Amino acid sequence: MRVAQIAPPWIPVPPVTYGGTELMVANLIRGLVARGLEIMLFSAGDSTLPVPQFGHFLHSFWPPDKFSENLHLAYAFTRLREQPPQVIHSHLEAAAGFWTLAADPAPLAITIHTPLFPMKREYLLSFPRVHLVAVSAFQHRQLEGHPRLHLIPHGLDLKDYPFAAAKEDFLLFLGRIYPDKGLHTAVRLAREAGRRLLIAGPVFEPDRPYFDREIAPQVDGERIVYLGPADHHRKVDLMRRAQALVLPVEVDETFGLAMLEAMACGTPVLAYDRGAVPEVVIQGETGFAVHTYEELRDSLPRLTGLDPQRCREHVARHFSRERMVDAYMKLYEDMCGAAL
Repeated sequence: MRVAQIAPPWIPVPPVTYGGTELMVANLIRGLVARGLEIMLFSAGDSTLPVPQFGHFLHSFWPPDKFSENLHLAYAFTRLREQPPQVIHSHLEAAAGFWTLAADPAPLAITIHTPLFPMKREYLLSFPRVHLVAVSAFQHRQLEGHPRLHLIPHGLDLKDYPFAAAKEDFLLFLGRIYPDKGLHTAVRLAREAGRRLLIAGPVFEPDRPYFDREIAPQVDGERIVYLGPADHHRKVDLMRRAQALVLPVEVDETFGLAMLEAMACGTPVLAYDRGAVPEVVIQGETGFAVHTYEELRDSLPRLTGLDPQRCREHVARHFSRERMVDAYMKLYEDMCGAAL
């Protein structure tokens, strides 16, 4: 079976540092190739995954915008008309409109990686022949009523995440630095609790004012330490040593792949109970999903009572790459059967 994977054009696959969608796409493709599928990848030109890749843009860039997305999708669907696959799997929602206008296209699945807002929801519900993949039950509920709606959570290959039971005395914030991720709350928490906080993640230019105003003045190199972007090796090293990953996000989390990565290393998560967080974090076992800042602060002393092995077992049982690949393989097979 030949499957076309359409990733965003703004970050390489796999990502060098930041890139949750691109990490999931890389994990999925590796699993599909191991099952014998033929993959066509549409992505940024500096992607390094060893599969045939195509794309309009030779280099990844940030910030994203709709015009570059449309140009990327137009290129992809033009190429797919010349070299048709059995299944098209897009990780950009706007693909639905391009697919509808295509002449006799292969069946399309769209995995929804970003938060839903009313117009995006209305857009997706307007394409009943497209297979929509929600990555969390929270997201699935928002799209109820669509006739081809599926639920497939993300998964990790645990071999990429070495386990460590012994933890060091620091908290970790990992991710793109912008207001919605709540880094300012993590800094406040560390300051008020007298804890050390290590921060790893990129600051893109549109978010520079937030970093300069809210974060940089708090960074002292001792109590609050900014490490800059982290590649996979450094990210995993930080995660396996940290006492907890702190993610007090201020929006409803679509999934939260970084939480899985931390737990795979044996590190619990401390986060606000928003969106899909309670689906990923087992309260009082693999971390704490709280509702207020006071609960966030009061949960800190309880972290030492959590079992790192339980965190890893939770990922292995419910969020493995094999489980994710199994689900997508079945979806592709069903889509091909329906198209006959």
